Amino acid sequence: MTSNQPRSGMSLRSQLYGLVIAITVVAFLGSLWASISTIRQYLNDQMATHAQDAATSLGLSIAPYVDEENIVIAETMIHAIFESGYYEAVVLTDLDNKVLVSQHNEMKIEGVPAWFIKLFSLSPPVMTTEINDGWRIAGKLSLKSHAGTSYLTLWQHAIRNLSSILVVCMFALLGAYFILRSVLDPLDKVEHQALAVCKKDFPLIKEIPSTRELQAVVRAMNAMVTNVHKTFDQMSKHAERLNKDVYVDALTNLGNRRAFDSQFKADCAEMSSDDTATFGLVQLPSLQVINNNLGYQAGDEYVQFATEIISRQFKEFGSAKIYRVAGGSFFFTIKDTCSDVKTMCEGLHAKFCALHSAGYPEGFGEIIATSFNKHDCSSELLARLDTLLTQQTSSLKEGDVYNDTSFADSHGLHEWSGLIDQIVAENDVKFMFQPVRDSHSDNILYYELFTQFFSQHQSVANNQLYAMAERLNKSEQLDKLVLVALSKMNCFAPGVKVAVNLTHQSLHDDNFRNWLAHFCLDYSDRLPKIVFEVNEDAVLASVESSMQFIQMTKRFDFEICIERFGSSFTSFKYLKGLDIDYLKIDGAYIRDLDSNPENNHFIQAVTQIGHGVGIKVLCSHVENETSLKMLVELNCDGVQGNYIQPAQHLIEKERQKACIYSPIQLA
Repeated sequence: MTSNQPRSGMSLRSQLYGLVIAITVVAFLGSLWASISTIRQYLNDQMATHAQDAATSLGLSIAPYVDEENIVIAETMIHAIFESGYYEAVVLTDLDNKVLVSQHNEMKIEGVPAWFIKLFSLSPPVMTTEINDGWRIAGKLSLKSHAGTSYLTLWQHAIRNLSSILVVCMFALLGAYFILRSVLDPLDKVEHQALAVCKKDFPLIKEIPSTRELQAVVRAMNAMVTNVHKTFDQMSKHAERLNKDVYVDALTNLGNRRAFDSQFKADCAEMSSDDTATFGLVQLPSLQVINNNLGYQAGDEYVQFATEIISRQFKEFGSAKIYRVAGGSFFFTIKDTCSDVKTMCEGLHAKFCALHSAGYPEGFGEIIATSFNKHDCSSELLARLDTLLTQQTSSLKEGDVYNDTSFADSHGLHEWSGLIDQIVAENDVKFMFQPVRDSHSDNILYYELFTQFFSQHQSVANNQLYAMAERLNKSEQLDKLVLVALSKMNCFAPGVKVAVNLTHQSLHDDNFRNWLAHFCLDYSDRLPKIVFEVNEDAVLASVESSMQFIQMTKRFDFEICIERFGSSFTSFKYLKGLDIDYLKIDGAYIRDLDSNPENNHFIQAVTQIGHGVGIKVLCSHVENETSLKMLVELNCDGVQGNYIQPAQHLIEKERQKACIYSPIQLA
């Protein structure tokens, strides 16, 4: 059972409580019925005995007066007995069944409900005795008891019996409640513990129950959770160590040259033909002099100080990535080429100039940057930047640290803000898709959707658009636009599952969560099954906020995928408590996997971590058969890339008829 499956069926607590209550009610009704029936039979017998005794006694008393002369005396005696109210009828007849005296009392019963009389009716018999005048039989006397008093007695007995049984039942139910609670509460904790493990959390039950069997269950669950937690931590540390050994610079905790090479290729592969980005170089020219004159510790402090300055300067750009590729050389990339990037580079250059002193004889630092697109290779860009730094008359000497002409057509923050508003107003968005296929079969796990925004029928580069939208706090508007556009499409095949990328702002914004909740309630019947893909850096910005967002989306049956997993070079322990469904390993680990076999160990560790806590591990950027075979051997769950199927336009149905995998319903 996965954590997002609905819980069906009646709980054990409800079944046991229902059983106890049912048994109690049946026992209560049975006991009450038996008691009333017994008293009812007793009262019938009592009325018969009473009527027979009264008939015999009265018959002996009136025997001398049954002749015609004294019949009045007999009638008076009968009337006196009848007036006591205990008899319903008294009839005196002669030998010829001629009625000599007849007294009848109307059947009136007060204080007893009619339904009770109907349910527990009494049948007092007519008792008869012969009247003897010496040796001669003079007549017959019939007497029937009145049931009114007996009904009242029976009703009062039922009330008393009901009250006493109710009290007993209440105490019995109360005792059963405490007994069942002592048994069921530990089972509830075990259930919550199991569900928490499904959500990648590992709580322990601290209160051990007193029941022997439950003690064994709780201790076994605690031992299992402890072992799973220990395995998770060990595998996380192992994967983290592998990652750092291969891709992290030990002194600065930045990515190293190998990380840059892998990441640069992956970033270029994800760029569209319209996208441009920034690539820059920072040099610490005085590092060799400081190492020689003051020692390597002073050189390390110089590098760390420069790292703090660079990181702080680039902090405003969420897409910025910094790498230390050699002793005093740093590379950086930014998914943007706007004028603010140039301003930031010039600001960093100014800080380097301000820090120049006798302690840094060759200068504190130098920076140069340029733009690039998906067709540029890193070696050409490095050659260009190295030339600019070494030229005596380079633009750097004149203060222009961004040697590129692309700024002539770039936008500032104000222009980007207006452009984003215009995109939202025009509501012109199109989709492309690429399947994420099960690595062991042809089944599709889901289809990832890629958006294309248009302004005045012109395509807008996604890299710059999303980067600026994040800086302007407008990425939430783009995410809403995508979801609304998705709800208006009716081309998806039944049961298809699609993935939508979610931005940093939307992940952590309360207003977006409220909007999403209302949106799902209004359009749930129009939406396909959705997977939200969120960047690992966005999750790490606030794990607690990410957890709250995930909990909210699970109520609407959304699935969550953390994409670019491993790109942050951080500990994987943050996965604990995150109820996610997929991990998509960063493409830098997958591209050229056949020529970088050291990535196998990292992918294998991530796969073991994911499978240990019920997360499917996906791999993107699968570009050749060799990589696919290696990923299958590493037991990855899903694969995505041009080798599986290139991205296709969602609405081009005629083209998609030739596709192997398509999410739409083709005619």
